[in-house]
Amino acid sequence: MQTDVVALIAVFGTISFITWTIFTTVRRLRMARVQADVQTVLLSRIDSAQNLLSYVQTDTGKKLLSTVTLENETPLGPMLACVRWGIVIIFLGGALCILRGMGDVDSDAIVPGVLALALGLGFEVAAFVSWYLYRSMGLTEPRS
Repeated sequence: MQTDVVALIAVFGTISFITWTIFTTVRRLRMARVQADVQTVLLSRIDSAQNLLSYVQTDTGKKLLSTVTLENETPLGPMLACVRWGIVIIFLGGALCILRGMGDVDSDAIVPGVLALALGLGFEVAAFVSWYLYRSMGLTEPRS
């Protein structure tokens, strides 16, 4: 009976994650299309190089150019995402191990619990090593 509960939670979590990923990707794609369309319309209305140069020197022109970046300013975003996922997975593994220790779940719950703890700790170590390497190479400073 208790393994059914763990399986139900795992299935619900997987379906929720897939749904969230799909909707997030669709939203980002739509926002990128809208932004690209606006930028295309703005740039199509500029008829000469001097008009473009004078537009780029205004505050709105600078904002337009700042939104046309393809890379993150610093690699800290992916590192922080790694830390967040690591913390969540560590708590999941710890909860499975605690449930097993309390006797509420079959002995089969210890294996995924230990694997989740190891995976979460791996995320944390990877984030720390990435941060240390980026910092030692001077890549964590924002580009000017």
